[in-house]
Amino acid sequence: MVSRLAEPNLHSSRSNLEPLMIYLDNAATTPPDPLVLETFNDVYATFWANPHSLHRPGERAEQLLAQARAQVAEVLGGSGYRTLFTSGATESNNLALKGIPEFYKARGNHILTTNSEHPSVEQVMVWLEAQGFVVTRLPVGPDGAVTPDQVEEALTADTILVSIMFVNNESGAVNPIGEISRRLANHRALFHVDGVQGVGKLPFSLAETPVDLLSLSAHKFFGLKGSGALLLRERQQLSPQLHGGGQEFELRSGTADVPRAAAFAKALRLATEDLESKLERAKTLNRMLRTGIGDIPDIVCNSPESASPFILNYSLVGIKPETMLQGLSAEEVYIATVSACSSRKAMISPAILALTGDRERAGQTIRISLSHRTTSEEIRRFLDIFNATISKLR
Repeated sequence: MVSRLAEPNLHSSRSNLEPLMIYLDNAATTPPDPLVLETFNDVYATFWANPHSLHRPGERAEQLLAQARAQVAEVLGGSGYRTLFTSGATESNNLALKGIPEFYKARGNHILTTNSEHPSVEQVMVWLEAQGFVVTRLPVGPDGAVTPDQVEEALTADTILVSIMFVNNESGAVNPIGEISRRLANHRALFHVDGVQGVGKLPFSLAETPVDLLSLSAHKFFGLKGSGALLLRERQQLSPQLHGGGQEFELRSGTADVPRAAAFAKALRLATEDLESKLERAKTLNRMLRTGIGDIPDIVCNSPESASPFILNYSLVGIKPETMLQGLSAEEVYIATVSACSSRKAMISPAILALTGDRERAGQTIRISLSHRTTSEEIRRFLDIFNATISKLR
């Protein structure tokens, strides 16, 4: 029997004369797992009825939807949590970060976050400030993370929400969300975590890290685009941002997409299986990259040693990042510059600027992001092509 971790041949249909694609932009998106697509197609063919209808086909669809919710919470150790399915992490973040302050504005108007969040968090913070809320952005340290002491010291009697990402999408920096959640246990502020780049890749359990709200996106762990979730405590309330028929516990109106919910649950379960082995593989590949690129002059690593092994960020000296991407793309090697979720016009990386304080360095970044499917042979070939491309461009 073939192991789930066997390195797949993704290019078997290609001609032997063509170069093999090396895809190292997994932080932007991952290809859907065939088993996830199978689940999606099977459910769509069988459970296509509206799950909110009272007839038998609708009831069967509703039962499957409930099973998907329960499976997501179970995989994450979330006893006492419920799962709201959304269109992705951007919607989940918006729902949490707008819905909580609006619901609890009588308690206070202060919100804590960091100066290194994803645009779908930072832009909501800008919007909240325009609504009269006071937002404190804690500066990240040299390791790209904030400390529990920073969070605790910044809390006030008016703090109603703390939002800190698990893993930074550009540098891979890991915030100590477990300890932060423990520091917040005796404060009435709710704790929201953007878990997109961490859950399904690093160990995580809601039992050990009992955050109040958790945002996820399936296409980061071999699920489908347009498929996200917001996990929140069972009795937690917030102001809905979509008004209509009152679906999703009256917190997110709209007909539930049962096939996509089932596919989300399947992708999450697959992602968390054999997690330790997958993580060790990523660490091995990360060390190969750090060693191979570390020997090249005029390249600075922006990812701290403590970062997630799935993300490596570098600043190039004397080479425009987009030129480097074009050179690599000519060899069918694909990496990234700034976050794929940022505007193409915004070529300065806010996360790397926050981490380094160096605007020039933040404007010269490339990001290499791995998955458990990345092979050591791909990394060796990448390093050869990377070295050759730099020599050519310089």
